Amino acid sequence: MKKLLLWLVMVVVMLAVLLGGAGYAMYAMTGDDKLPAQHPTLGDTELEPIGYDWSVPVLGNVLNRTFEQPSTLTVQKLGEMTEAAPELVLPDWAQRTSLTLKDSAGSVVVQGDAAAFAMYAYPKNGSYELTLTAYRNTADPGDATGWYRYCASYTMNIQPKAVLSSERVSQGGVAALVITGILDGSEPTVETDLGDVWFRPVTGGYMGYIPVTYNTEGGPHTLTVTCGSLTQELTLNVMQSEAKTVDVAAEADIPGAATEYKNAIWPLYTQGSSEKLWQGNFASPVPSAILADYGARLRTDGTITGRATGINYNAAAGTAVTAPQAGTVVYAGTLALTGGTVVIDHGCGVKSYLFGLDAVKVQRGQSLARGEELGTTSEEHTLIWELRIGSKSVDPAAALTGSSGLLYRETM
Repeated sequence: MKKLLLWLVMVVVMLAVLLGGAGYAMYAMTGDDKLPAQHPTLGDTELEPIGYDWSVPVLGNVLNRTFEQPSTLTVQKLGEMTEAAPELVLPDWAQRTSLTLKDSAGSVVVQGDAAAFAMYAYPKNGSYELTLTAYRNTADPGDATGWYRYCASYTMNIQPKAVLSSERVSQGGVAALVITGILDGSEPTVETDLGDVWFRPVTGGYMGYIPVTYNTEGGPHTLTVTCGSLTQELTLNVMQSEAKTVDVAAEADIPGAATEYKNAIWPLYTQGSSEKLWQGNFASPVPSAILADYGARLRTDGTITGRATGINYNAAAGTAVTAPQAGTVVYAGTLALTGGTVVIDHGCGVKSYLFGLDAVKVQRGQSLARGEELGTTSEEHTLIWELRIGSKSVDPAAALTGSSGLLYRETM
């Protein structure tokens, strides 16, 4: 019996020695190659860690190996940044961050995380110092958990500049104009024969929208942009579009109708919100077929009487008419010339003008969502949807398909 017990003890000891040896071997073979190899980038440069603390599983949750390096005072020099907001890109393993950004005076200008850094708008050029800690708190079995710390300095040297969303735009189109690098709070102005440009603030500058009407002369058009220290000339090339001819019925000559229309509608061209209220593609106000596209030549009894300044729809009476985009109603009523009329301000000078309704179900000052009902079509009038920037009409079809400059870099 004693021999059996002695044998069992020896077996247990040998197993313990073997397991301990195997555990030690696994511990020794677990190296820092198990730590995440990718690091954040700022601008075009990968950041270098100045300290870390990682725990790597060796035997599940039973045994871990720690790799650590106390944070040093090293500051990585990144040089000049010329973009309005240098992008901080995190590696996939980073689940959480803590971040501090200081200006040249040592004042903390950002205290938070990577998302707070991305929202920061630099008020001036100069030197900045970034301290970032990136964490992985939870991981798949076998993956390390812990953190890396980084510290980097860079100099902001942002110079103002203006760029167009496209240098070529067809008649009826819209070009977006983006001005970046404006750090002194100056507001931009543009001199051009194309029409008034409304601007909205964006990260590091402004964005405006340039209308190109159906009758804009083809060829190059000069834009002179001024904002603070910036004076820059840009060229927008206008391409001519083919226009179809559409036969339409003669309009009744109603005494005083034109004056009533002018007094009600024209003042709206220069009024409105500077805030962008739309998001994404516009939607057709009715599901009906199109009678005349934007820019079409309108012919009555063999004579060209004008051009279509919007989309004319072949909608049956009583068809529901909906808002093409979100916005605020700035006119709702009935005019002798256009019947039931609704004007929606989408912001930044962009408005939808809907003519030819019967019953109007909205009122001035009402906020609308895209697709919200405005009223119904009538027997007497053709439903027309105009899209204007200021007083200049543009082709609504481009806003429907997402090809309009109104949809350019919407998240700025």
